[in-house]
Amino acid sequence: MYIYLLIISAFISISVFEVFVVIGLLWVIFEVFKKKKEIFKGNFRYPLVIYSGVTVVSTALYAPKMFIKSLEEGIFQLLYFLDVKSDKEQIKKIIYLFLTIGIILSFVVLYFYITKHKIKPIWGGAFEVGQFFGMFSLMAFFVSVYCYKQKSKKTFLFFAVFLFFFAILIFAHKRSPLLGYLVVAYLSIIVLYKNKLFPKALFWGFNILLTISLIGGYIYLSKTDKRFKTFNEMIIGEKPFSSKTLDIAASGRVRIAKDAILIIKNDIKNHRWTNVLIGHGIRSGYYLPHKYSWKSLTKYESIFILSEFIEKGLIGLLAILAIFFLAFKKFLTVKIQNVEDVFILGIFVPLLIHLVGSIFTFFWDALLPMYLLLFKIGEMYFDSKKM
Repeated sequence: MYIYLLIISAFISISVFEVFVVIGLLWVIFEVFKKKKEIFKGNFRYPLVIYSGVTVVSTALYAPKMFIKSLEEGIFQLLYFLDVKSDKEQIKKIIYLFLTIGIILSFVVLYFYITKHKIKPIWGGAFEVGQFFGMFSLMAFFVSVYCYKQKSKKTFLFFAVFLFFFAILIFAHKRSPLLGYLVVAYLSIIVLYKNKLFPKALFWGFNILLTISLIGGYIYLSKTDKRFKTFNEMIIGEKPFSSKTLDIAASGRVRIAKDAILIIKNDIKNHRWTNVLIGHGIRSGYYLPHKYSWKSLTKYESIFILSEFIEKGLIGLLAILAIFFLAFKKFLTVKIQNVEDVFILGIFVPLLIHLVGSIFTFFWDALLPMYLLLFKIGEMYFDSKKM
């Protein structure tokens, strides 16, 4: 019951969601100290503990104003260690719950767009719409593959839902979720192909369809989104490649990256090795210099390698890179033994889309505890089948 309430709350209210996260963390503590139960399982256990510890310690030392926030960004991720069932039937119910939420949220998005001309779900904005409907779309795709292999009449229904959710993702006009979606979608096809669930002709047909879709989507965004339009004008030679035009296409991230590089260089030059190792703490932009970017920024949101280095240092960055590696390694090496295992692939999707999208944002996200816990459920399922 807990996992269902956690998922539902994630789309209704971030405050309610965090209450459920705290409840889950209290249960983790109870299992550790009262039951003496070994709960530190999962492929992420070491890098995740390191990431959480560095986040809290560096913030306590260098950005104490953000200490309470560091608990949310660090300790909350330890929800990953909650002991939850990972059987096939529960995972099916979780996937169907996500799809049901997706259908309901699509009406919410439509309502806000028609009445207020805004792209938003119940909470958040266009970015959340892109993130949510990207994962809904791929989950629906996996269900349609399952139905196809079962020769079910529901195949076309779920394939239509997959396309409908994808259309909302495009409509959101957010590059990070779109990038995450496209990468994970293609890797999903590779996983299905390797496990002989995708015929060779269909595999190459999908590649052609994907190429056409990418070209069409890029043309559409180049005409409707200033950032894509600027980037396209640089490619065709209408505008020069310069810091100014690149900054427009990257939403100011070029200037932010310059500041991040300058801070790291100064730390090394002045032998501030503690900062190099564990960073300056979360939201440390409130006290660090802004020579090129806006002084109001508290986060150096550029390429995540720079962004995370500033906040969590080399140790925190290496922990994040380890999570990236372990997550995609697990997904790409799963062995599907029966067609129902396709459902389990869908539970990996939220974290994977987030990870790719975070390349130009940050590793942390308000819903990251849920994404990590879902991934844990999936990896535990496949690990149990090896025994």
